[in-house]
Amino acid sequence: MGERRKTRRSGQALVLVTLGLIAMMGIMGLAVDLGWSFFVQKQAQAAADGAALAAAQEAMQSARTAGIQVTALQCGNPASVLCQATPVPCGSVTTTSNLENGCLYAKANGFDYTSSSSRQNVTVASGVTAPPPTAPGVMNIVYWVTVRTVQTIPQLFSAVLGNSTGTVSAIATAAIVGSVLPASFYGMNHAGDCIPYLQGAPNGVTVPACGLDVVTGTGNGGGNGGGTLSCPGAPGGTANLCAPSGIILASDCQAGSLSQNCSSTFGGQYAGYANNGTVYGSSITVKATGALGGTNNGVWSPSPPTYSSVAKTFEDPYQGTPQPPLQVPPGSQLPACGLPSGLVPSSNNGAPLGPYQYFSYHVNNSTGQNVLDGLPITLPSNATFSASGGCPGKLISGSGTSSGLPTYVFYGGLVTGDTVSFGAGQYVMAGTNSSATGATVFNANDGNKGSTITGDSATGTMFIFTDGNYGYGQPWGGLATQSQVITSGMGVAAMPQLYQGTLAFKNANMTLYGLVNSTNTGSNLPYSMNSYQGIVWWQDRRNSVVGYSEPSSYPGCDSLCTGDNGTVVYCQDTAECNSGKGETLPPAMYTANNVTTSSPGIAMDAGNGNIALHGVYYQPRGAWMEFVHGTTGFTCGGTTNCPLQVVTGALIEDTGGTGLLLSGPTNPIVTYKTSLIQ
Repeated sequence: MGERRKTRRSGQALVLVTLGLIAMMGIMGLAVDLGWSFFVQKQAQAAADGAALAAAQEAMQSARTAGIQVTALQCGNPASVLCQATPVPCGSVTTTSNLENGCLYAKANGFDYTSSSSRQNVTVASGVTAPPPTAPGVMNIVYWVTVRTVQTIPQLFSAVLGNSTGTVSAIATAAIVGSVLPASFYGMNHAGDCIPYLQGAPNGVTVPACGLDVVTGTGNGGGNGGGTLSCPGAPGGTANLCAPSGIILASDCQAGSLSQNCSSTFGGQYAGYANNGTVYGSSITVKATGALGGTNNGVWSPSPPTYSSVAKTFEDPYQGTPQPPLQVPPGSQLPACGLPSGLVPSSNNGAPLGPYQYFSYHVNNSTGQNVLDGLPITLPSNATFSASGGCPGKLISGSGTSSGLPTYVFYGGLVTGDTVSFGAGQYVMAGTNSSATGATVFNANDGNKGSTITGDSATGTMFIFTDGNYGYGQPWGGLATQSQVITSGMGVAAMPQLYQGTLAFKNANMTLYGLVNSTNTGSNLPYSMNSYQGIVWWQDRRNSVVGYSEPSSYPGCDSLCTGDNGTVVYCQDTAECNSGKGETLPPAMYTANNVTTSSPGIAMDAGNGNIALHGVYYQPRGAWMEFVHGTTGFTCGGTTNCPLQVVTGALIEDTGGTGLLLSGPTNPIVTYKTSLIQ
């Protein structure tokens, strides 16, 4: 009887095991199917990510190839950049477009939407409106692309439970998005970039100086190189270069071993040299093994610096961005205003001057013919510029200019009087008629008394220092095309030769604000100009001792010229160019660019000048800024640091109370790159 009961218990166990196996098979099937679904979902996400990034990157590249700044990118401009507000299948996307490029990336990553038997589907959407629907919290976006990948997969063990198929999907959004660059000071000269002229060079010193991105306490004057100027965070609370958001130096010059491309001028073969003063940054990043030196209690803080071999760290921050375009509709010409001998009459004192091309002329007494003489435009003691202003001279009609950012052009440059008020706009100093050393394209000296200059703070003011060929090959025609309205209206053959010039600010006091992003309340900046947010000061890239890329048709260019994209292309030889050393502008390009010995440099002459700039100060690599002894410098009210970012080739500070005092930027450099935002 006991055996019979045992047998019955064994039979029950078999039933339970059988039932358990069914459950276990279901769980195993679920695990297998979930694992397979997880694998396919990862593949779907990779395909969506790659497709979205590829489409956004292609849009950016197309804009740059067409010479369009990314914030001016529109649906269909360039034609290969498409907007698709609602998702559409990749199979219906226009070929040779940036969206097709994204779809092909999805296909290459395993989502073949072209096969009729495919269980896979890819859809794409795009637009320029911000923020994108799928990433509502992300701002400062120029263009976005959203890709969805979907795949139907057969269920294996889970089919036992009645689930024969499953659906896996992924979504990704990529965008061209603005990124803020934090550093306060960028010294961009490489080891082979040489400064051929310094106004305050000390006795016995021979220029050029090569590969020296910062030097303080040079010259013959007394004092301590500005070390008494206030700098919160610096040792002792003072410095002559104060950059609380950081310093980047692109030279790899090393002390102790004089290389071919590093000069011994100003104390040795250094990337930076502090003589009896302090250079302070929250961080200091130097290229490769560049050395920092100092004498007479010169201090670098922090020390030692951070060294980096990442080439991109030391590129022009605006690489990939064309030089700022003037706000002139394609095919249009700005009206012009002719002034005898370049003089704005004193009777116009205080009356607003309008957005024109200003030029100087005189009448030949013997022939009675007009002569364009290229003299600078000289302002009366009190001058104001406004979009609603007039022309106090000979008016030559033409199309209007942007009301949001009016354009003012001064052929021969500008000489200011006692006070000048610059309204919102672009102010273009289009060269000087002199190629002599020290010839100026902008003079705020006013007979050594110094001018008081103010600008607009709501939309901002942008100053561009160049010559008569600025903007060659651009859609708006460039100044060579714009000036044709002048030559035609005056009955002359051509404008006079105009050269790049330097600037003079002895004893001047200047308060200016860079361009304010169009999203800010009160700003009338055109949306397309947001790429140039913050810029208050822009020196033509052609005005440099190195050669930046220009349109291939530009005079003096060779096969290396591919466009205006901010890359340095002219070198002594290929090996030196590839190593970042020895770049120099060939003689043919000096001639074509109208560069003079001193024009790449900006000199703050000895005196008590104070330049209070807010935003971004830009000079190209191969240029420099020099503070001659005195109490000149960039400060905002003597001891108040300016919310400014400085990009230049090199900073040379003489002895005395000179200083470059910066604070964290409030209107910083914004560069645009593609990034996944979802």
